[in-house]
Amino acid sequence: MQKGAIKAVVLTVIFFVAVGVFSMMTNHVNEDLTTEMKNATLPVITLESSEQEVNELYGYRTKMNAASMRDTITPIGKDRKLPVTIQTYETSVDAISYEIRSLDGERLIANADVNSYDEKKGTIKAELEIQNLLQEGEEYLLLINLESGNDVIYYYTRIVEMPNAHVDESLKFVKEFHNTTFNSETSGTLSTYMEKTTGDNTTLQFVSLNSSLKQLAWADFNGEQLTTPVPSIKEITDTYNVIVLDYVVTSIGEGGESEYYNVEEYYRVRYTSSRMYLLNFERRMNQIFRGENASFFDNYIELGIRSGNVEYQANETGTTVAFVQEGELWSYNETENTLAKVFSFRGYEGIDNRENYGEHDIKIVRIDEAGSLDYIVYGYMNRGNHEGEVGIEVNHYDSLSNTNEELAFISSDKAYEVMKSELGQMMYVTEGGELYLMVDGSVYGIDLSTLEMKELIKGLDKEIYAVSESDRYFAWTKDSQNGQSDTISLINFSSEKTFTITEGSGKYVKPLGFMGDDFVYGVANAADVSTEAAGNVIFPMYQIKILDVSSDTPSVLKTYEKNGYYVSGVDIEDYTMYLNRIQYNGTAYVDADQDMIMNREGDGNKIVSIVSSSSDSKETRFEISLPENVGEKAPRLLTPRETILEQDRTLTLEDKGGNGKYYVYVKGDVVYTTDQVAGAITKANEKMGVVVGEDQEYIWKRSRDAIKPALSDIAVGAEDASSGSIAQCINAMLEKEGINISVSALIAGGETPKNILSNTMKDARILDLTGCSVEEVLYYVSCGNPVFAMTGSNEAVLVVGYDANNVIIFDPSSGNNFKQSITEAEEVFKGAGNVFFTYLK
Repeated sequence: MQKGAIKAVVLTVIFFVAVGVFSMMTNHVNEDLTTEMKNATLPVITLESSEQEVNELYGYRTKMNAASMRDTITPIGKDRKLPVTIQTYETSVDAISYEIRSLDGERLIANADVNSYDEKKGTIKAELEIQNLLQEGEEYLLLINLESGNDVIYYYTRIVEMPNAHVDESLKFVKEFHNTTFNSETSGTLSTYMEKTTGDNTTLQFVSLNSSLKQLAWADFNGEQLTTPVPSIKEITDTYNVIVLDYVVTSIGEGGESEYYNVEEYYRVRYTSSRMYLLNFERRMNQIFRGENASFFDNYIELGIRSGNVEYQANETGTTVAFVQEGELWSYNETENTLAKVFSFRGYEGIDNRENYGEHDIKIVRIDEAGSLDYIVYGYMNRGNHEGEVGIEVNHYDSLSNTNEELAFISSDKAYEVMKSELGQMMYVTEGGELYLMVDGSVYGIDLSTLEMKELIKGLDKEIYAVSESDRYFAWTKDSQNGQSDTISLINFSSEKTFTITEGSGKYVKPLGFMGDDFVYGVANAADVSTEAAGNVIFPMYQIKILDVSSDTPSVLKTYEKNGYYVSGVDIEDYTMYLNRIQYNGTAYVDADQDMIMNREGDGNKIVSIVSSSSDSKETRFEISLPENVGEKAPRLLTPRETILEQDRTLTLEDKGGNGKYYVYVKGDVVYTTDQVAGAITKANEKMGVVVGEDQEYIWKRSRDAIKPALSDIAVGAEDASSGSIAQCINAMLEKEGINISVSALIAGGETPKNILSNTMKDARILDLTGCSVEEVLYYVSCGNPVFAMTGSNEAVLVVGYDANNVIIFDPSSGNNFKQSITEAEEVFKGAGNVFFTYLK
C-alpha cells in the first residue's frame, strides 16, 4: 500500500476515534439529570350500600395510624355482605384481604382473605363477608389490603351496623336533590327546603339553604356535569346522616375555551316516616386554573369562581407572582411573559379522579426577584415519587432552569386532615436552608443540606404560643404554669434572632396572635389571676398590646385598655382583631360586649393584590391585580421537570402519642384542633360537626335524646352529707360510679374538684366544659352522666335531666331535683361564669 493511502486510513481512524471520544464526553456532560413526575398507579376502591356506590377509597403505600383514618363510614346491612369494586388501572392485584379493628386500631376484631372475586378489563368485583362480631351501633375500622407484587396497598373506612339510621333513604334523597338543582323545570320544588334568604346571592362559590332558590339552581351559570359523584358518607347516626358529593362541572369560557370546576356538596339529612328533612346544605365551587389566554387581560390574571382567600406571593417589584389554586402552584413572569405550572398532580389530558383528589395543600415560603420559589406541599401525594404517602415535601423551583428539586420529605402516618392540624401549624424555610416546623407541641429545626434535626422548643400547648401568618415569627411563654408567665420569647426565623418581652414586676403576659406580622399579646395583673372554686384558672387581661417585631428593637404600635373591662381572648381575621371581653360582677367574671381593633392599612401597600369583579353568568370572580398590563400575546406555558435525587431525602418524626388533642370534624374535614374541649365543642356546634379525641372516641355530638328523665342514682354519700354544695356535687358524681370518699377532706387538703375526679375516676375522661352553653352540655346528660355547674362563687348543682323546655337540677342542699327553664338556667349559670365539667367513660 502506498504511503499516501496508509496516511489517509490512519487519519480517518483518528478522526472517527476523536469524534467518538468527543461524543462520549459531550453526552456525559449533557446527561439529562431531570425527569417528569411519575403517573398515578394505585387502584381505587368503591364500596356499595344496597346496590348504591358509596365511599371512593384511595390507597396508601404504608400502614397508617388507624386512629386518624376516619374520612368515611360505610353501613353494613343485615346480610353482612359488603360489595367492593376495585379499579386496578393496570396495576396487578395478586391478593385481597381485610381486617376489622377498634377505631383506635389496637384491638383486632376479625380478619380474612378474599379468595373469590371476578376480574374483567381492569375491574375487580368482590364481596367482603363481615363476621357476626359487630355490636349494633358501634363503629369499627375496616382496613382493606391489596397485594401487588412485593407491595401492600392499604385502604381505610369506618363501618357500622345501624339499621335505624336509614342511610339508603338518605342517599336516595341526596341524589334526587342534587339532580333537581340541574333541572330548570323541576328546581322550583326545592323551595320547601330553603330558609331565610339571608345568604350572599352574588356568588356561586358558596351556596346554602340561606341562598335564593335561583342561586341553588346555578343562577345564570351555563355548565354541565363532567363526572358523576360517588357519595361519601361522613357520619351515620340514628338522628341524622352526613353525605358529601364531589364532582367536576365544565363550561365554555368567553373565548371558547373549556373551563373546569371542582364542586363539593354537603348534606345533613334526617329521615322520618312522613318526610325527609334537610338540616343543612352547602355547595362550594372552585375553578381549576388552566392558564388560557382569556385569563390574562389588562393588568389582571383572572382566577375565576373561587374564595377570596388566595395563597399568593409576589417579588418586590411585582414582576413575578406565584399563586395556589385547587391544589396547584402557578408562577407568572410578566417580564418574560411566561406562565409556569410549578407543581401539580393533574396532567393536561382530562380530569383523572386520582390526580384530582384534593387531600393536599401548598404553602409558598418565598419568591426571589428572578422568580425562583421555595414552597411546601403537604398532605396525601396523588402521584410521583411519594405516591400513596402522607407528609410534608419541601421543594425549590429554579426559574432559570425551570426545574423542581425536592429538598426534604417528612413522612407522616396520619391522615391529611389530622397531619395538617398537627404538622401544618408552622412551617418556614430560611434562605440559609433551615426548615422550622411545629409538630405536636414541639418546634424542630432541620438542616436541609445535611437533614440533621434538632428539637428546639417542647412542651407547648395552644394557650402559650402564637405563629405569624407568614410563619416567620413564633412567640411562646417560658416556664409557664397554667398559662401564668412574666416572659414571652419571640424568634424571627428569618434572622434566627430571639428576644424577650416582659412587663415588669407583678405582671403576667400571654401571646395572643399576630395581625399580619405584628405581634399581639395581653397583660394581666398577677393579683387578678386566680383559680376559682371549681379549679379553673381565670386570666383577665386589662391591657392588649400590638408590637412591631420586624426590627431588632421591637416597638409598640398600639395599646388597648378600657376601665372596668378585661379581655379573655382574641379572634383575628384578616386585618381585624375581635376582643372577647369580660367584666367582674362581684361573684365571677362574666361575658361583656365584644370590641374590635382594625388595621386600616391592610393590603393597601401591596403592589400585587387580590380584587373581585362580577359578570352575569359567573357572578363574583377573583383576579390578581398586577402593577403593569400583561402582554398582548398569550404567555408561554412552562412545565418544569424534576431534578433526579442522588440520595433519599426522607425524614420521619417520632410520634410521641397521647397528645391530648380534640379534633372538630365537619364534612369529614378537621376544621379545628385544640387541647381545650370547651372550645372544640363550641366550634363543632357552630359548624354542625362532631368532636373526636385522639383515639377516635366521640367526645361530643349534636345528636342527643329529645327528652332525658332525671338520672335516678344521684345522691350525696354520708362522707359529705354536711359539706358545702361543691363537695356534695362531686361526691354525688363519684357515688354514682361506686366511689366512696370524703371530697371535703380532699378539698381542705388543697385539691380542686376537677383534680379529685381525675385522680379517682381512672377509667373516665374528665371534661372541663367551662364556657359552653346549657344546650351544649346536655349531650352528656343524654349519655347518662351528670354535669357539674357553678351557680355562685361557692355554690354548685348538678344537671341531671331535661325536656324540650326545661333542665332538671339536683340541689345537694335538699337532696331533691327541681325543674328550671332553660332560659332561667342559662342566666344563673352565666352569672357564675358558665363553669361546667363532667366525664365520659
